[in-house]
Amino acid sequence: MAPQPTRKRTWRSRALTGLAGFSVLALAACGTSAVSGDGQASGGVSGAAGSDAAATEPAVSVAPAADATMVNPVDPVTVTTDQGRLTNVSVVSDDGAEASGDMSEDESTWTSNEPLEFNAAYTVTYTADNNGRTSEGTSAFSTVDAAHEMDVSMNVKDGGTYGVWQIVEFEFSEPIQNKDEIEQAVSVTGGGDQDGAFRWYSDTKLRYRPAEPWAPDSKIKVAIELLGKDVGNGMIGNENQTVNFTTGPEHRAYVDNDTKTLVAYENGKKTGEWPVTLGNPDWPSTTGKKVIIEQAESYEFKASSLNLSPGDPHYYEPFNASNVARLTWSGEFIHQALPSAIPVLGYANVSHGCVGMPPEGAKYIFDTFRPGDMVEVVNTNYPQADPDDGYGDWNIPFDKYSDENWHGNW
Repeated sequence: MAPQPTRKRTWRSRALTGLAGFSVLALAACGTSAVSGDGQASGGVSGAAGSDAAATEPAVSVAPAADATMVNPVDPVTVTTDQGRLTNVSVVSDDGAEASGDMSEDESTWTSNEPLEFNAAYTVTYTADNNGRTSEGTSAFSTVDAAHEMDVSMNVKDGGTYGVWQIVEFEFSEPIQNKDEIEQAVSVTGGGDQDGAFRWYSDTKLRYRPAEPWAPDSKIKVAIELLGKDVGNGMIGNENQTVNFTTGPEHRAYVDNDTKTLVAYENGKKTGEWPVTLGNPDWPSTTGKKVIIEQAESYEFKASSLNLSPGDPHYYEPFNASNVARLTWSGEFIHQALPSAIPVLGYANVSHGCVGMPPEGAKYIFDTFRPGDMVEVVNTNYPQADPDDGYGDWNIPFDKYSDENWHGNW
């Protein structure tokens, strides 16, 4: 039987008793006997007696079926009687949590109205009544287990402020097969409300970027509705997420190897220029647009992170760099140059790919720029970094962004 229109009130485990007695009394009070012409009672019977005689025990159906396993927690639980009404329904998990639900107007169908728990066993208990004939029973089932849950994390934090070139990344705990469905589950609003596109870097990593940088000083809302979605291989999304973040002013820096300078801009206005050193000939700096990933006032650099060991001509002793902004995961940074490099700033390249700056320049970048701001490096005669070695997505033309097979200068 299809569910009937629902009441506005919410039902939990609840006995329904008074109405049954009222119905029987009403039928008894209204019952009459047919009278023959000679004044004798005919074979007619009262309405109450006829109803009782005709009443049959109601049959009750429950979905999910008894002993079902791996039930999607967003699938509703329904309890339906084929006649009469339900007088009691409860759906309780093994940890004692009771699901809420709604009863149809004719009290023949109860439907849960909220998602269930993952990795839980549930017991459904019910009672149905049909003019005094009752049915009671229980049914059990279990939901998707922990091994088949899929969750997601984002690289932007709720309430955070980022630069206008910030890329939004979704990292899934399990490989995604139904990629189109996942893209459709994402909504992005604000930041200029412009076109955007997705790019899959792997079966677990999805990125989104707008066609142009986000509007400065704007609000962006990113939502992804994964709860209950089948992403393939029996994996089910276990949560929805919404993140609201804002952008600051437009900050951009140009690093030119020909002039060995870094020039900084805010909202298109030049705010500073400093001499720099870039990667040496054996460790040249990559070119292209690079978005600041993270920053630190102090950061320990180790040659071992570049697979260099003592005795290698490029080996260096560990040191703490000041006013650091990371540009790639593989190890390119902007930071304050070591004292030994200060004399060659603007003249020679002596780093392992980083942009070394004088103290005042490095402090300006650290204090003024933030994750999501742009640093573009040119004229090193070296390719770009892979776009997922950081957030090099802006090196990909927008009309090619969703084509995972398109390859640029990296």
